[in-house]
Amino acid sequence: MEVPRVSPAEAVDGGYVLVDVRSPHEYEAGHAPGALSLPLLDDRQRALVGLTYKQRGAQQARLAAIDLISADLPGYLRSLGLLARHGSRPAVMCWRGGERSRNVVLLLAAAGVHAVQVEGGYKAYRRWVLDGLASWQPDRPVVTLFGHTGAGKTAVLRALALGSAEMQPRPWVVDLEGLALHRGSLLGGLHQPGVRTQKDFDSLLWEALRHPGGDYLVVEGEGGRIGGLFLPERVAALVRQGAPVLVTASVEDRARRIVAEYAPGGWTSSDVARFRRGLDLIAPRLPSVESVALRRAFDDGRFDAVVTRLLVAYYDPLYQRSSVEGRGFVYTLHSGAEPMDDARRLATALAQHLRDAFPRA
Repeated sequence: MEVPRVSPAEAVDGGYVLVDVRSPHEYEAGHAPGALSLPLLDDRQRALVGLTYKQRGAQQARLAAIDLISADLPGYLRSLGLLARHGSRPAVMCWRGGERSRNVVLLLAAAGVHAVQVEGGYKAYRRWVLDGLASWQPDRPVVTLFGHTGAGKTAVLRALALGSAEMQPRPWVVDLEGLALHRGSLLGGLHQPGVRTQKDFDSLLWEALRHPGGDYLVVEGEGGRIGGLFLPERVAALVRQGAPVLVTASVEDRARRIVAEYAPGGWTSSDVARFRRGLDLIAPRLPSVESVALRRAFDDGRFDAVVTRLLVAYYDPLYQRSSVEGRGFVYTLHSGAEPMDDARRLATALAQHLRDAFPRA
């Protein structure tokens, strides 16, 4: 029996509520933003059905699935029915738009709920995301913030986003590190609400880029990676080609900002061990006298000194070569104590730059 189908793009943009019926493990590995996880089979049950399929064939696997879900089926369908009663038509997604999503749509139809199946499932959704990122082309000016570690780029970005409505032309901020849940540095994963998977990062990035929220795009200059995540090649290239702005601050201010942000006074023993492992990875790239001084300061708990030495001996020379030297900056922002003041100064300077460079912007 045929069921009504929609493409991944239609499912996302058509006012449906996305219902992901894959197992919890599949969902956690990657899912569409906002999709509700209502697994038809849990991880153990899915493994059992898969084993039955391999050993006894498709028909016996279907019967095994029916046996496993039958006891919980009325409650499961009622949960989905509540979505429809609140005015949201379910768009049901499984891995490849196969048996699981089709069966849920049929069962809902029998219960009087008009749902649709996402054609091709999550696999097709993932291809849609990757194809979009691979062909993305900004339709408005791009401004890219560069600056040495701790200069305050992220604070300025977030202040621009908060104050966007009062600024003309309006900045549209995409916080790449925020999407990645990683600050991109040695301790970038500390004090984050979770760990982002590559699939979810790609999905969130595609959602952000295809919904412009201002007159010009502002991003932070990133390399090919943010922590353990890869920035799509085309996006990374276009980001680094944006009109460059340099954000600066003194070494002392940068060190204070980093220490306050990472809050070593509240570190757990695992946080401390993680920092030490990071130092051990960096140490071979530094002169021996610097490595010894870093380890001594770390063991003494003098984190301000550790951060300052890391900036001067490691991060600054590396960043200077890769992102500063040879780049013609359109503006230099000396960051202060109030990010919103910095954001307003930057927005004013960028308004003039955009009028000069893009008369119609």
